[in-house]
Amino acid sequence: MKKLLFLLFLFFSLNVFAEDDSAEYMDNGLPIQFKYMSGNTPIYIEFTDVIQGRYLVDVEWFPDWDLAPLLTGPANINFRVKDTNIKFTIKSELFHIAQRIFSLPNYRLNAENITKKEVLKMKYWHFANPPFAFGDMNFDGIKELVISEKRGGQRSYDAYKVYLLQEIEDTQYFNVVNLTHVKPYSDIDQTTQFDWDNNTIRVMSLGGACGSMEELYERVYSDFPLQDYKFKLTEKIQYLSLDEDGNDIPCTMNVYNVVDGREILDEARSGPVN
Repeated sequence: MKKLLFLLFLFFSLNVFAEDDSAEYMDNGLPIQFKYMSGNTPIYIEFTDVIQGRYLVDVEWFPDWDLAPLLTGPANINFRVKDTNIKFTIKSELFHIAQRIFSLPNYRLNAENITKKEVLKMKYWHFANPPFAFGDMNFDGIKELVISEKRGGQRSYDAYKVYLLQEIEDTQYFNVVNLTHVKPYSDIDQTTQFDWDNNTIRVMSLGGACGSMEELYERVYSDFPLQDYKFKLTEKIQYLSLDEDGNDIPCTMNVYNVVDGREILDEARSGPVN
């Protein structure tokens, strides 16, 4: 079965990257351009469309074929705000572009354009799953910058790094706030649940059928615009299969209401679960 999966993977890889019958391949069967994808050789990308109507973006990307999926690796993502001098760079550790897009005629990757450091010009809107996007992550109606870290989350789910883009109307003030170490932003991945009706974020920690945890964060609004992005923990749910002495017990759910930082067991909502 593993051999069959590898052959299927190889078949699709070759079809994506092959340009003609003279294409060269490494001993492992991968196209020769993968020789340069060891995390050390940059691939340069320029998005030719204006993203979100204001951002001009180019990327210096170091794909490492030892990482899964293929075409994943560190990158410097450079942003410039159109018609201004505002520039900033965000570093991604697991920047990924799906192989399929390189089957488009104008987006072919080969050993020559990699070694010559040619800039690959691409359209952002051609990406079904772009490596970065803009979205409202904290219910204030303003879009944050969200960087996708491919398979960088728990259990190989994609993780997301969130950056707040702060501006003050009628001024030239522009600031990028790194929220990757601020809860709950630091734990956002593909399992995270957003509730726009109640302005809450539910973060999952997956530890198996009866070893997981959920944390519910509620938006806390501020009258100070530059500090208006915070949440507070209001609820924690733990699923347990062992008691405090380490003895096996039926799968049990403990629900805690978090008040002023204190966890208070909600006995009415806690107990054994199927």
